[in-house]
Amino acid sequence: MMKQLSIFLPLFVFIAVQSCIGKDFIDDEVSPEVRILNPVDQIAVSETYQFNATYFNRVGQAEITNISWSSSVESVATIDANGLLTGISEGQTIIKAIVLLNNNSSVEAETTVTIVMGDVQQNTTTKSGSIATTSSYELTGDFTLQTIENTTNLRLSLANNYKASTSLPGLYVYLTNNPNSIASARSLGAVSVFEGAHSYTIENVGINDFSYLLYWCEPFGVKVGGGNIND
Repeated sequence: MMKQLSIFLPLFVFIAVQSCIGKDFIDDEVSPEVRILNPVDQIAVSETYQFNATYFNRVGQAEITNISWSSSVESVATIDANGLLTGISEGQTIIKAIVLLNNNSSVEAETTVTIVMGDVQQNTTTKSGSIATTSSYELTGDFTLQTIENTTNLRLSLANNYKASTSLPGLYVYLTNNPNSIASARSLGAVSVFEGAHSYTIENVGINDFSYLLYWCEPFGVKVGGGNIND
């Protein structure tokens, strides 16, 4: 009996891992990017606004490096070496954050800012996306990610069309910058709702800190699905 059990157990583990992986291709490398974490649509003439940006390396991890800033129309707004924007006159300008890479290439991010007269009212920021399975298990649905007013928190809301197989072993959900890895990811915990609308409150996270929603098979350390967080 013990001999039969020892043969059966590795086979069971192999089948379970194959079920988690499905047709997913595991590749931890992603394209490096620089991301403006707090874009703004408008500021007033004579007002200032502090931009923040982060560089993410080839495995999606934040890395400290020099970031250069520029304004396309300096008669409308200027920006200093630290990312502090100053409104000069009414109009529009494109703000860029640029990182030079070791191979003499560069990555950059840009955002358009309008300089206006008078008070400026900022809108609540919302992003969205759709979940798709990468395994043999059912995993689908739409989601939104939204800033919670007057806080530094976010709310992740899953729509009514969300559905995940209850057979998924040890299913966890993460926010990450690498769709194939939970390194440097923010865990939202074990999945406890497998169908219908529900939400997560995520404390002290910016709307642009992560680019991907990842569902992860925790016992075997593999991705089972997820989706891009889109503007």
